[in-house]
Amino acid sequence: MDNKILDQLIETVKEKNLGVQHVVVRQGGDIIAQHDFDKVERRLLYSVSKTFTAMAVGIALDEGLISLSDKVAGYFPDMNKPAMNEHMEAMTIHDLLCMGTGQEECPVMKHDWSKNEKVDIAELFFAEPVVHEPGTHFVYNNGATYMLSRIIEKVSGKKLRDYFDKRLFKPLGIPKPRWKTCPMGHTMGFSGLHLTAEELSRFGQLLLNQGMWEGKQLIPADYIAKATSKQIATDNLDEDFATEDHHSGYGYQLW
Repeated sequence: MDNKILDQLIETVKEKNLGVQHVVVRQGGDIIAQHDFDKVERRLLYSVSKTFTAMAVGIALDEGLISLSDKVAGYFPDMNKPAMNEHMEAMTIHDLLCMGTGQEECPVMKHDWSKNEKVDIAELFFAEPVVHEPGTHFVYNNGATYMLSRIIEKVSGKKLRDYFDKRLFKPLGIPKPRWKTCPMGHTMGFSGLHLTAEELSRFGQLLLNQGMWEGKQLIPADYIAKATSKQIATDNLDEDFATEDHHSGYGYQLW
């Protein structure tokens, strides 16, 4: 990479106080440039965590643990579902992945759950009315991602972080990271993952390689192709929030 280009980027970030912490540039699978504006350490990835959760679903699908057509409610037969109707009954794992649950609001953002040690986010999810046919109405929904984490835990017998460890983190050379849990002790899924910028760049390279890393297929290529393509329209998003990119559709926990 032309050092002048990197120098210009560094200068612009500092001049405009853009808040960039780290830059890692990869080309052809190799790191060709990087710069650290701050101390190198693992940082909270916020909603980038969602994409990791989606890829865990792809691995579980490849292992035969789940099907994208599986009904969400069926994984929680004993849980109270006060908002149960035909739409909620029809909701599938695919609908969770593309945030097409049919709900009008995100139950996680709607409730102050983080200060309640006894709250079960899954119960909040099943208490949120499903007013649209699943798969037809997009709402950015942390609850949908959380439910994916819970389903992975149910089918594998391991928390999402532990399930992912030997299947993706270790092959990528990433020591087991911190991933925050909900009040009930389940991996949050929708946020909470901590990685360095360089570690995150390995994951980005993996997706660019269609799931292949050092000659081994970690995630099915056909699944990544679906995850990175439009699965649901996002035309209904609030203009005050959405950019043109937001209106281009949503894949599997990926814009």
